[in-house]
Amino acid sequence: METLESILRKELAYTSIKAYNRGLVGGTGGNVSVRMSETTMLITPSGVSLGDTTADNIIKVNVNTLEWEPIRHYKPSKETGMHAAIYKVIPSVAAVCHCHPPYATSYGVKKMDIPLVTDAAFKQPPMPHVSFSPSGSQDLAEKVSEVARTTPNLRTILLDEHGIITVATNLTAAFDFMDVTEEIARIAFISSQISKR
Repeated sequence: METLESILRKELAYTSIKAYNRGLVGGTGGNVSVRMSETTMLITPSGVSLGDTTADNIIKVNVNTLEWEPIRHYKPSKETGMHAAIYKVIPSVAAVCHCHPPYATSYGVKKMDIPLVTDAAFKQPPMPHVSFSPSGSQDLAEKVSEVARTTPNLRTILLDEHGIITVATNLTAAFDFMDVTEEIARIAFISSQISKR
């Protein structure tokens, strides 16, 4: 019988590869995590493409201390602190996706809200911005923590000049929130380029 950890490792690898194949992130960018328990999470490794995630290169991390269990030469994502910060302030969150989807990220680059122009967009809860701090920094983790703590019904955070974060009660929902945010942003941009005649 499979353990919870084994199941979650497979789900995390599947979600990470799906995000890469969907074009929500490129290169070795982005990171995805899942909560295993109140004090433990699994997260994708640093310096490895999400497309190359496997059940065997995912790292187990203590949410409170950020101590991690070594797996060969792999290390946890440099954004581990940011993921842990979210888990600590929103107990209901069990999955966090951080990617760089081009259209949604472009609105973050311009420090703009994504225009809500479709039925799907109208149904989205607020998408707060987090001002720029270097990736992997304690400053960024603290800013994300504050937004997570103070935003009811949080699904999506826009990281200015960086990317986006989505949170949910499971990996499938966290991926779907990421995917729909990018679709909303893509349609908003394309429709803004069509002139009325």
